[in-house]
Amino acid sequence: MAALGLCRAFGALLLSAGPRRARPPPLPSGPQPWLPGPVSAPAACRGLGGSAPRCTTDPLWKCRVKYTVRPVGMKKTGGRDHTGRVRVRGIGGGHKRRYRMIDFQRLRYEEGAPPEPFTEKVISVRYDPCRSANIALVAGGNRKRWIIATENMQPGNSITNSPHISRMAVSASEGDAYPLGALPVGTLICNLESHPGKGAQYIRAAGTCGVLLRKVNGTAIVQLPSKRHMQVLETCVATVGRVSNVDHNKRVIGKAGRNRWLGKRPHTGLWHRKGGWAGRKIKPLPPMKSYVNLPRVKAVE
Repeated sequence: MAALGLCRAFGALLLSAGPRRARPPPLPSGPQPWLPGPVSAPAACRGLGGSAPRCTTDPLWKCRVKYTVRPVGMKKTGGRDHTGRVRVRGIGGGHKRRYRMIDFQRLRYEEGAPPEPFTEKVISVRYDPCRSANIALVAGGNRKRWIIATENMQPGNSITNSPHISRMAVSASEGDAYPLGALPVGTLICNLESHPGKGAQYIRAAGTCGVLLRKVNGTAIVQLPSKRHMQVLETCVATVGRVSNVDHNKRVIGKAGRNRWLGKRPHTGLWHRKGGWAGRKIKPLPPMKSYVNLPRVKAVE
């Protein structure tokens, strides 16, 4: 409000000091063919607002349409949103990072290619600064892409991606991607889809894995790393094996400067007494999360 008042006062001084100009003709109040509706003079000539949102970042690296394996530059937000206000505290600084576009949809075919099983070769396995797991560069056909690496994935390995579900369970090796209906019960899986063709959304952190418990009427029950059960369709694709970088939770920070390298700012140094939340609590598991819309059976009167 103060900035708006100063702007108005400054404008009034300029108008009073300069030569007077003829007023423009008033705008017609009726609807015009080039305007969507009636326009009034105050609505057409708006003043300068004091609370205009500011765009502090330019997240073009999130809006890329064409896939590329080259690292994309990122701009740090410092925990601020598009208005420039701090939304998440404790974020700022850190080493410069580049984003690698991960293809979470393993069954992605080239243009004009039929949906058949295809094989890819692992070129390299490397560290990714934007996630806890390692990533692998694979090549198949005329394209290359980044995927989440599994525990024992090495350069030179061949991985299979198949969309077919057979009556007999396949003997898949680590790193292969199959629908849940094609895998035997008890298989360790990762990079799980919640809906067919949507891409992996679950079990992507370093060292995590899920277990295929059972199959029921075209659906599959999977145990997540949190011990929670999840029900999805058998056509949802998952990767066989465990996510790479198993020792990620055993790393030792060692000093405060390493957290600053990671972009974590220090919090308060005061000692806080622990309340009742610090004790152990034995709670029952939450109900199973289902992504399957099964028909409801109406009660017969």
